[in-house]
Amino acid sequence: MRSLLFFVITGIICGFVITMYKLGINHFAKFMLSYLKVCNKTIYGKICFVLTFIVLGTVIYFMNNLDSMIKGSGIPVVYGIIDAKFKVNWKKTLVYKFVSSVLTVGSGMTLGREGPSVQIGGLVGEAVHKLSKESEEDERYYVGASAGAGLAVAFNAPITGVLFSVEEIFKKTNRKVFLSASVIVFCAVITSNLLLGNHPTLVDMPKIAALNMHTYIYVALIGILSGISGVLFNYIIIDRKDVFNKVLPLNKYFKFLVPFVVTAIILLIDGTTFGAGEHFLSMNMYGSYSIQKIVVLYLLKIFLLYLSFAVGVPGGSLVPLLVIGALLGNFYASILCTLGIIPPSMVIVFVMLAMCGHFSSIVRAPIAGIILILEMTGGSFEYLLSLAIVSLLAYTIAEALGKKPFYEDLYERMLGNR
Repeated sequence: MRSLLFFVITGIICGFVITMYKLGINHFAKFMLSYLKVCNKTIYGKICFVLTFIVLGTVIYFMNNLDSMIKGSGIPVVYGIIDAKFKVNWKKTLVYKFVSSVLTVGSGMTLGREGPSVQIGGLVGEAVHKLSKESEEDERYYVGASAGAGLAVAFNAPITGVLFSVEEIFKKTNRKVFLSASVIVFCAVITSNLLLGNHPTLVDMPKIAALNMHTYIYVALIGILSGISGVLFNYIIIDRKDVFNKVLPLNKYFKFLVPFVVTAIILLIDGTTFGAGEHFLSMNMYGSYSIQKIVVLYLLKIFLLYLSFAVGVPGGSLVPLLVIGALLGNFYASILCTLGIIPPSMVIVFVMLAMCGHFSSIVRAPIAGIILILEMTGGSFEYLLSLAIVSLLAYTIAEALGKKPFYEDLYERMLGNR
């Protein structure tokens, strides 16, 4: 009974902290978008914008040096805490991760809020565990369940948060795992909804009709394509990570500034590339962008995320990987639409399917991927079977090609570098 009470308290605190984190990112992003518009009017403004990103990169660089546990997405750090491989000072890391991620994600970098949300949630769980003086063996339940709560609040997706804790963090379930995850996640989401309101991540989604059977061959093909794209994503972001550091003959500080300077320049050229690209998730872009433009956006988002991950900029990869999947789906569906195989209204369906396939291939959590897309879109169950087919195919492709799950691979490399 005592543990249950502390699970409730943990969930409430998680919900409040992650909500403040989301609000911080939203307010800073609005400021940076306004600042970008002003700076883009003159050459001096453009120089000021680039210099602002250099200053921002410098601040983050020194924060990284003060606490190495804030680098990257933060999800592998949660693994390390649960496995008792990492010793983390939650008081320091929680503050640094919160501030650094608000600055990087809110500034317009191609980084997501969900990875830091998972780490921040896990750190809140560790804090409550330490302060409550519960048994040491219970620490993993507090940290793992609170990490799932971080993801749940980030996407307003409570079922996904529970599944993420079970499927990705614990990789097994028992009564204690299910109880801690369910109580902490639901209390966190309820707290967040009381503060922000209850609405799906993707609002104003069109009503999606059930797919005709003759389209399932195209559904299967997007499953295969998203699986291959997911393997390519892991290969570039993780396996080729060291290439950047070896090829560029600069010291650590100047290397660290590269993604900030490159992002600033690209934002000045094309403001639609701002942030992780969440605005691309619900856009039925057929007719709005050429197929060539969608390909450029797909490659550009992978490149910008690669630069940030190569030097350890704090920020997540989950929203960017969903966006990259969405762009793949849009590219594929636009071709089908141009050929007259599907109507323009169906493009958004293939966007959602590709997002699910990309998640399953990269993260290797197929059930969580299916439920995440359903929760993000407000529960469009008409294409549940299509989501399941795509998720299974993408997962199978990644397994067959021998690619490790994204966060597990990052975690193993972190352990190897210690």
